[in-house]
Amino acid sequence: MYRLQNHRAARARKLEPVTWAELLERLKAGQDERTLFLPQDLSPDELARYAVGLANHKGGTLFLGVSPEGRVLGAAEIHPLQITHALFQLTQGLLLPYVEVLEGPEGRVLALHVPKAPAAIALGPGRVPFWDGARLTELKLGEARPEPDFTAQVLPAASLSDLDPLEVLRLRRILEERGSALAALPDLELLFALGLIERVEGEERPTVAGLLLAGTPLALRRLLPQAEVSYYFHQDEEGYAFREDLLRPIPALLERLRDLIQARNRVRYLTVGLFRIEVWDFDQEVYREALLNALVHRDWQSLDAIQVHHHPDRLEVSNPGGFPPGITPENVLRHPPKRRNPRLAEALYRLGYVERAGSGVDKMYRLLLKYGKEPPEYRLFPEALTLVLYNPELDEAFVRGLAEAQERHGAFSLDHLIVLGHLRRVGRAALEELARALQLPPESARRVLHRLERMGLLLKEGGRYRLQGQDPLAQRLLAALGAPRTRRELEALLGLSPKEVLALLRRLMGEGRVLREGRGPGTRYRRA
Repeated sequence: MYRLQNHRAARARKLEPVTWAELLERLKAGQDERTLFLPQDLSPDELARYAVGLANHKGGTLFLGVSPEGRVLGAAEIHPLQITHALFQLTQGLLLPYVEVLEGPEGRVLALHVPKAPAAIALGPGRVPFWDGARLTELKLGEARPEPDFTAQVLPAASLSDLDPLEVLRLRRILEERGSALAALPDLELLFALGLIERVEGEERPTVAGLLLAGTPLALRRLLPQAEVSYYFHQDEEGYAFREDLLRPIPALLERLRDLIQARNRVRYLTVGLFRIEVWDFDQEVYREALLNALVHRDWQSLDAIQVHHHPDRLEVSNPGGFPPGITPENVLRHPPKRRNPRLAEALYRLGYVERAGSGVDKMYRLLLKYGKEPPEYRLFPEALTLVLYNPELDEAFVRGLAEAQERHGAFSLDHLIVLGHLRRVGRAALEELARALQLPPESARRVLHRLERMGLLLKEGGRYRLQGQDPLAQRLLAALGAPRTRRELEALLGLSPKEVLALLRRLMGEGRVLREGRGPGTRYRRA
């Protein structure tokens, strides 16, 4: 087996001169996102377009006096100061690369070390050059630059010795269990196939995705300290009772987080016909999807860590970076998937952790609603996103009734589960409210509701819908009134707003099922 830890580490060349032998190695490797070859017979304007295009992507090195195939042509007639002066003038002082002169048997080459531009640089009115690794294109002024995939990058100080052979073996075992043909590949070929290493200047070096999936603890601490995940367990709302900070490759990280959550996770059993249903406080598949979403979609360039806060009544997973552009909590179910870190997502897909189609949100919704729980809640902050999984009081009658209904009608679609779960929580709702819950246009939502009416599961009364044959919210409130309670107590028990509880109480009092005692702050409600 190839010994990863014995492979020579690549030298960081940010401040070191490039030797002629190293130049030839780089020319042999060819052009890429950070390397560009140009002949010397370019106008200053053309040279500026390519240099700015490189700066507008990831930055890198532009070798002047080289053919596109990597053959040295020479750049004997150009002085470095001519280049820096021309680029300074043409970019209004926004780009000033460091120019290095390389002399060798085949001639003279100039290496322009171009830094990544903090903001898009325009050349002339309305155009922004952009080098995508294969060709020079132009973005319209004001158009967002394609967001580079940080997890596909190779960090300057990273080498193959930063990968843990045992973690590479773990990846191989995962692939073997899935029956993947990748499991039969030698180590380096396997890592290449997963996108976990790249060949840079003739050497194999790990990508950020490679470090995240198989890096040593020391390498993660040195190169990617933001890969840490902090787990907190809260017995109440006053501080936390337990904390563990984890800095491990993602497969080992997920295993440890599963152990921490399962150690504090309760399960209850319901019998439906011949089957027994397990209802966990937090379903393992649901919180696994929540953790994977945080890892795949987080902003890996942020130095902040992912945080997992485990409360008896909820599980909160917070990660740096919000939704990808265009996705909001109001359309997350329907929006086509957008991946912030494609290289990491693709590797996790090949390893069987995630679905390429981006069905993780659907899976969370389905499993939560199946067991009578609430849909996931998304809380957006300027530079972070928190996903909340709630653990309400188990509604045994609803879960049992839902399982029996699916035995009669077949498995429900996610849309059916959303409607039934929403009406279980609020009692009655109009079309517009249910359309928002479904994240569908009203006409599409109406078709879902019509189907449930024909199945005998919904009843429409006065423009509002409720579950057929029962009023689950009223039943929950009446069950809570085993002893007289205030409105605030009912709000906390039912998880409803003051307006919703007041409307429900008024309806039940009008029906003669609830009585009010006292007035003002001392008002209590009891069953009639």
